[in-house]
Amino acid sequence: MRRFQIAAITMAFLIFPVQAWAAGLPEGVSVDVVATYASDLPGVEKVELKKVTLAPGAKLENFPLESVDFCNSTQGIIRVTDETTGSTTIYAAGSRWQPKMGHTASISNPGTETHIHWVYAFTLKK
Repeated sequence: MRRFQIAAITMAFLIFPVQAWAAGLPEGVSVDVVATYASDLPGVEKVELKKVTLAPGAKLENFPLESVDFCNSTQGIIRVTDETTGSTTIYAAGSRWQPKMGHTASISNPGTETHIHWVYAFTLKK
C-alpha cells in the first residue's frame, strides 16, 4: 500500500510540476522541481528530480552544491564551472556528470539552442 501511495504522489508531481527558485533566477534560467519524495536509501533523507533549462546565453553563477547530484543533459550544450577547483567542462546532449557536493558552481549556455538537463538531487540525512 505504501508503494502505491508513493507512486501516486510521484505521478501527481510529474503531472503538475512545481516551480522552484522562481524568485531570484536570472532571465533565461528556470529550475523546475518535477518530483520530491522521501528516500529508503540509507543516509538519504529525500530525492528531488529537477529540470534545469537555460536559454542561449543564459547563466547562473556561484551557487552552492548542497546535495549529492547526478546530472543528465538531454538538449543543447552547457558549460559547467566548478568555482572551487576552477575546472570548466562543456557537456552536450547525452552527457552525464556528477558535481561535487560542498563546492560552488556556475553554469551557462554558450550554444544557440535551449539547453535542458535533469538533476537527481539526493539530500543527505544530518
